[in-house]
Amino acid sequence: ERTMIKKRYMHLSEKIIKENPNIGASLDARQDIANVEVPKLGKIAAVNAIGEWGQPKSRITHLVFCTTTSLHMPGADYQLAKILGLEPKVKRVMLYLQGCFGGGTVLRMAKDLAENNVGARVLVVC
Repeated sequence: ERTMIKKRYMHLSEKIIKENPNIGASLDARQDIANVEVPKLGKIAAVNAIGEWGQPKSRITHLVFCTTTSLHMPGADYQLAKILGLEPKVKRVMLYLQGCFGGGTVLRMAKDLAENNVGARVLVVC
């Protein structure tokens, strides 16, 4: 109540809804879906960002990933790095359950990483 959040949203496709009829009442069902879907959604955003950047993904040195859902191991950062085919030497930072606060946090973290590591190329997915 004190957060003043009136409504929470979750990205769902018709397929997910049909495959999970109990999703409305179950946090576990939503978490199970998020564990699979969050890395996929992150991939879409990451591919777009890498395309706009115009450099090869092999130049990425750091991955900072933030999600308000999908508290799962191995984490969404690991799953995304694997999906994208990032090199194992990419340094990963994962922030879970940060809510709206997470967006600013990952940007500050990415800025610090880029400024304090010569040649760093930081991919942020939030």
